[in-house]
Amino acid sequence: DIDKKYDGPKTPETDTAWHPDILPGYEARYVNQGEAFDGPCRSTIVRKLCGKGSRKAFLYIHGFNDYFFQSEMGDRFVDSGYNFYAVDLRKYGRSLLPEQTPFEVRDLQEYFADIDTALTLIREEGNTDIVLMAHSTGGLITSLYCEAYRNDLPVQGLILNSPFLDMNMNWFYEKIL
Repeated sequence: DIDKKYDGPKTPETDTAWHPDILPGYEARYVNQGEAFDGPCRSTIVRKLCGKGSRKAFLYIHGFNDYFFQSEMGDRFVDSGYNFYAVDLRKYGRSLLPEQTPFEVRDLQEYFADIDTALTLIREEGNTDIVLMAHSTGGLITSLYCEAYRNDLPVQGLILNSPFLDMNMNWFYEKIL
């Protein structure tokens, strides 16, 4: 149960209800994530439901300097019988507030609350089999998330698409420079 490990609210506190997203056929809702080091922050959950009574879902986590815009990918999962969700992490895409510096966090673990509240909402909507899927730095964030919660992991699987797990430089550049 995800509530056992998340220290924040037991259900997501939202700024608004589900509303039409910028992507046709998708819905979005904001989730108030409280105060960050530089002021209020929010994440955004985007969804498209398969409408077949499915209890299976995918949650997509984007990479650096990115947000969810790959509707063709989401549509493919929905057509295959999965409810599809994506989260725009704090200070990215739909979640970026006017006074914020894009992508700025002090610790990657700050994103764990964004993932936790998305997973809580997905479970509240009746999904029991959830797979995380992540691209680039989203792969790094979700790998750290899965490692941190390895004894109480709230998902059944993790798919990494071109994960950013290393600087991929030689020893001199990585250790000295």
